[in-house]
Amino acid sequence: MEHPIQSVTLASGSLIVQLCLLAVAFAALRLLTKSRSAIQVAKESNGTLVSWALLTFAIIFIGEDYYRLWGPILGEIELPTIPRNYAFLAVFVLDIVFITILILRTGGAKNSPFTSMLFLLPTLAIFLREPAVRFISYAVAVGLIYTFILRKRLYVQAPDFDWDEYDGPSKEDRRVEDHATIFANVMCLLVATLIGYITRPH
Repeated sequence: MEHPIQSVTLASGSLIVQLCLLAVAFAALRLLTKSRSAIQVAKESNGTLVSWALLTFAIIFIGEDYYRLWGPILGEIELPTIPRNYAFLAVFVLDIVFITILILRTGGAKNSPFTSMLFLLPTLAIFLREPAVRFISYAVAVGLIYTFILRKRLYVQAPDFDWDEYDGPSKEDRRVEDHATIFANVMCLLVATLIGYITRPH
């Protein structure tokens, strides 16, 4: 028999998940500083990482569940809190936004080390017992963002670039490769979300 999970446990789980996401992002940015072509972008992205951490941690700590743990230390001072449902929603939306920013700044959907983090978010939503409509919405948002970012790269290339003189894949080959990448990754996201939905705790 499955025991119900207390709300404060979910709040603590959210904090741990956020710490892990930020630690992975920090490590990835540190690794990018070893690349001469990416070092400047990596350093400029540190501010994005700090903003991401401050906003999400603030929401988690003033969430009504986690506030019960540390709020008494303030004595008679009471701070406004955020209901757990809205706090989790806000954190996941911010995760999607900031990871998307990092992807755009570090090479786009096909080359950025942060693309895999974007696909991880729906699974984390299932782990944190988000309602089905929520994690399905996150999965749809992630799929659309990924597809838009990857397809957008096809249209930002210089129109006067001479692909016939380019010693590499042709423009059409690159387009086919990008479509194959979109299909494979979006299908994997769909399968992972479906499995998560079927096996989610009731």
